[in-house]
Amino acid sequence: MTLTAENVHFAYRPAGGRAAGARPVLRGVSATFEPGAVTVVVGPNGAGKSTLLRLLLGVLRPQEGRVTLHGEAVAAVPPRRRAGLIAAIAQRPVVTAAFSVQQVVRLGRFARGPDDGAVERAMAAMEVADLADEPFATLSAGQQQRVVLARALAQLEGADPPPERQVLLADEPCSAMDPKHELHAMHILREQARLGRAVVIVLHDFVAAAAFSDRAVVLGEDGRVAAAGPSEEVLRPNVLEGVFGVRFRAVERGPGEPVLLVADVNGVELARSRGAGAGGGAP
Repeated sequence: MTLTAENVHFAYRPAGGRAAGARPVLRGVSATFEPGAVTVVVGPNGAGKSTLLRLLLGVLRPQEGRVTLHGEAVAAVPPRRRAGLIAAIAQRPVVTAAFSVQQVVRLGRFARGPDDGAVERAMAAMEVADLADEPFATLSAGQQQRVVLARALAQLEGADPPPERQVLLADEPCSAMDPKHELHAMHILREQARLGRAVVIVLHDFVAAAAFSDRAVVLGEDGRVAAAGPSEEVLRPNVLEGVFGVRFRAVERGPGEPVLLVADVNGVELARSRGAGAGGGAP
């Protein structure tokens, strides 16, 4: 057991930190994120998916319940040691200084010590080595996402701690990527799990979620866990329709291939098919 949330409650409080008027986001969320597995977190807008990742990272603390990493409260782990255990990819990458791509990736080694080899390998893995000297701020949103994923890879590289004690958290890491790079990034994240890491990804792309994940956690609008378990059991129309308020139907692409989940809105089917061709991603 690597990373767990146990009966977690969280509410955003108004200015001044007053409890009165707090806006509840998560209510009694419990979930386990196992080493060697990709777990996707899905749910409607405002369900608390990004908040859950911040709690798992330790930058937020639950008002009730606890989040633990190897039995230790995540928020209590000293930042330098935590940097070796957990890497996170934000939904909207923010780099305020005028850094180059290579410098941004090197930031992943800030708390762990310099490692030029790790930086070079991460940039090569995400196919951004040719952008090394480009200003990060001038890149497209999809390119920036590839760079911050490379930063996370560089951060986690090393023999100590071993991969099975590490976690990679990613919040919509491919939302701005074109189909080619989305598939490549999802394969990279899948490979991180094969190395033994616990990988937790917030996604709205159900095709990619079904094709690349082992487990799924579905959050409802009320901030509670609507369903959790193996992806093939959770990412199903009968589960998702009540959560998202639209129709879904499962489509078999072929014998042994992943099921595609299709939303039917006002009679128009919206196949989240940017991930098509990702079959076989999950073991």
